[in-house]
Amino acid sequence: MSAVLFDNVTKRFGRIVAVEDVYLEVPEGKIVVLVGPNGAGKTTLLRLAAGILVPDSGRILIYGYGSTDVRAKRRIGFMTPMDRGVYWRITAMDNLVFFGTLYGLSLREARARAKKLLEELGLGERINDWVATYSTGMMRRLEIARTLMHDPDVLLLDEPTSGIDIDAKHSILSFIKGLRGRKTVILASHDPQEIELADMVIYINRRILNEAPALKVVKVLVKGSVDGLSGFNVESVGGDEYVIVTTIDKFNELMGRLAMSDGRVRVMDIDVEVAVAEGNARRMERIMRRSGWS
Repeated sequence: MSAVLFDNVTKRFGRIVAVEDVYLEVPEGKIVVLVGPNGAGKTTLLRLAAGILVPDSGRILIYGYGSTDVRAKRRIGFMTPMDRGVYWRITAMDNLVFFGTLYGLSLREARARAKKLLEELGLGERINDWVATYSTGMMRRLEIARTLMHDPDVLLLDEPTSGIDIDAKHSILSFIKGLRGRKTVILASHDPQEIELADMVIYINRRILNEAPALKVVKVLVKGSVDGLSGFNVESVGGDEYVIVTTIDKFNELMGRLAMSDGRVRVMDIDVEVAVAEGNARRMERIMRRSGWS
């Protein structure tokens, strides 16, 4: 059984089609990253999986339960960078204990789980500080801890490291990497370092693009030894190394290979070119540039 199944899902907002006929099976214990330009439907898919939105057609199953079923909701944790779901005038520990008891944990269980999560996220020395004294990066780590207080099986993260300091980013990336095999993670991202965590990368622009004709080329700028990337087309331009792929499957294979390199090869930038009709080329170029994809 898949942890999450999007079964031919379509969602519209008035005349705007946000996602269309999306079919995606997310294996248990894997980290899946959704990539694509702004407005492509990444956040919509996460909100659908969380049961916040309801599809106009199709269905979303969380371990076999419909996404709006309470049994599915208890297995989901969802966080967006706009979350401010913690209280500023109490401590981090008190915040997490409060949310833990809402999920039915005893005070003892909630304190133990909160302490473990805060330590894993690098906040162990600030457990008893008021949240009002936290930086943005510390706040983001606390919000991730809150999302996990009920020990969900599936974690949905929307650009979890956007707009935070480098130390907080590294803490969060390391934490997410450590969830592999223990949790199923679906993450929407533009960030190469977040994409590097993926077991599977899904490129979406309303529809999931799984076939080569929709994709012209992806150029992945990497840093480190490329000796372990046999079978891939590697080009050197001005001292930089680019891995060139022309299919989504090959892109997924590359990201899987990089994830297994334990940091020996890192993604520095990703440039995506898609096939479009000539008359739409300039418009697509503008969209991609605004979205950070060119």
